[in-house]
Amino acid sequence: MNRIVRTSGATGRRVISRRGLLRTGAALGAGVAMPGLISRAAWAQDAKKLTFISEESSPKAQAVYDRINADFEKETGIKVTMEYPGFANIAQRVATLIASGTPAELVWYGTGSAMEVGLQDQLADVSDLVSEFDIPDNLRLVMNGKDRSVATSQQFVYGWYRSDLYEEAGIDPYSDWPGYLAAVEKLNNPPSHYGNVVPSAQSGASHLLMETMMQKNDAHWFALNDAGEYEVALDQGDNFSRVVETLEYLHQMHQFSPEGSNYGWGDLMSQYFTGRVANSYYVGARLLEQTLANAPDLAPKTKPISLPAKATDNYYLSVQGFHIGAGSNEDGARQYIQFFLNHPAYVDWLHSVPLHIIPAKREILQSEAYQDNDVIQQRMDVLEFLDSIWGKGRAPYYWDGDKLNPYVGVYQNDNLGGWMLAARNIGKQDAESVVREAAEQIRTKMADLR
Repeated sequence: MNRIVRTSGATGRRVISRRGLLRTGAALGAGVAMPGLISRAAWAQDAKKLTFISEESSPKAQAVYDRINADFEKETGIKVTMEYPGFANIAQRVATLIASGTPAELVWYGTGSAMEVGLQDQLADVSDLVSEFDIPDNLRLVMNGKDRSVATSQQFVYGWYRSDLYEEAGIDPYSDWPGYLAAVEKLNNPPSHYGNVVPSAQSGASHLLMETMMQKNDAHWFALNDAGEYEVALDQGDNFSRVVETLEYLHQMHQFSPEGSNYGWGDLMSQYFTGRVANSYYVGARLLEQTLANAPDLAPKTKPISLPAKATDNYYLSVQGFHIGAGSNEDGARQYIQFFLNHPAYVDWLHSVPLHIIPAKREILQSEAYQDNDVIQQRMDVLEFLDSIWGKGRAPYYWDGDKLNPYVGVYQNDNLGGWMLAARNIGKQDAESVVREAAEQIRTKMADLR
């Protein structure tokens, strides 16, 4: 079996606003208390039961949960009840249970969504577990000096390209902004295929591209002021120039892309595996999984690559993990997390979507157990690529400073980066006015929160 050699060294989710979480509680009906007003003493606890809500709900993942849960009940006598509300509904389900006074003991989902629950003081302190499992610093979610998330996995944002088309054109894979622009221009050959895909819609896929390329250019949405508080930086000083430069660069790239005025996540994959674009991107390796399923002959020619660097080689990082409901059966939930992460089937759970659900810890990525998988063995180049960029990812709530930024939902909820691309690429509004308007939108929303 092929293995990579261990080296020394060093890493969408929808976010609900604070007010949005409270509104969710209010919308549940008359007589339902707001989450922040519920007395934890009133929360009924059953030491032999756990409610576990999981965003990951693939058949393979559910089968692994069933195995681990059966073993956990046999060893501890604690019965685990699973819920799979789906990506689109999990935040609502979590808020509903909190508002009704019966919070779930365990929720597995993205830390961006969990952050908003934590801001309402509805997540237990899990600092002991973060220390026990030596969770990397860039995967932590710290509020008021306490960890609120136990990371199990992560996804990096990176590109995918058609190696056969690059070889036919006699060009090397890109590494910087000028190189990427030159490559997509040379590869652009509509109607046969376009050089790349730049979705230009107020969608999550479009927003994530803008946010990722802003990271590549060291451009920021917010900055910490002298008082240590976050304020809007989108239209301020040199940062304004970098944001405008990023938007204008993606406008240039859009010349060699399908219009993409209604593109979402599925289009990033389908445009690629149908052969319509030479370059795409995604959060993790699901694009490769879909190419294997829909265009297996194209899969060997589908190669991973870092989106091009300008000022930094950082990338947008999506983190997922366990979160314990404050005031619930916290002890039972802690036991479960320890049991799950120490269980041999944890690796099988990571394999439910091989190379897409990336382990939180590098030592697991480099382990024989993780690499003992047919898909991974066939695509060791992807694993080696992931290892090569390990530790450079930054979650959005820590991109603008070392202190957790509680305002990321203000621009992420509405996919503001996607709006910016749509305004520039489809609406033909000039880049500077787009950025200024986006900054004012953020300020208006922040004023509503205060």
